[in-house]
Amino acid sequence: MKKLFLIVVTLLFIVPYGEIDAQRRGKRVVKSEIPLEGTVFYIRNVKAQKYLDVSGAENSDKARSNGANVQLWTLDGGADQKFKFVPVGNGYYHIQTQHARMNLDVHGCFDGTWFCGTYKKDKGANVQVWSAGSSEPQQWKLEEVSPGRFYLKNKYSGKYLDASNSNIHKNGCNVQQWDKDSNTNKQWELVDVKSGMKYQQ
Repeated sequence: MKKLFLIVVTLLFIVPYGEIDAQRRGKRVVKSEIPLEGTVFYIRNVKAQKYLDVSGAENSDKARSNGANVQLWTLDGGADQKFKFVPVGNGYYHIQTQHARMNLDVHGCFDGTWFCGTYKKDKGANVQVWSAGSSEPQQWKLEEVSPGRFYLKNKYSGKYLDASNSNIHKNGCNVQQWDKDSNTNKQWELVDVKSGMKYQQ
């Protein structure tokens, strides 16, 4: 009886500690109870295992300016790597930075604009941050690929958030939009800043 009691007590302590230790060692543990709305996330690229980041020091004018570039970077815990999903209806969200309350946005001109170098529906159009508005290029939908992995689809263009393959494993890798395919540079994990757990639908 005493042995059984010791086994039960030991298990009670080992299980939670193991979960905490897994987070510390960077294991990608999934916790489905994490709500999408109201949670602050790091957004991690599956292929690169680096994180969405706004170019420039988080308190700099550069990082807080309309048109600031979005890239991949090693996790540093800055507010310019933290994002919230703010619902806008029909399953779409603003992906809002936490250093300046700006939204992920697609660079370029709307269809119908003459003499424009880049259009917001172009394959390869750059992803930036911009003051929060209601326009469709600032709206994104999660499409689950497998538990805890997502495509992020832009409402206006119908294209997907993509990390450039040319320097995918380097800090500063550019983020753009591209046609959907099965490459993992278009797949993303939402990591809860507080717990280190991944969100899944």
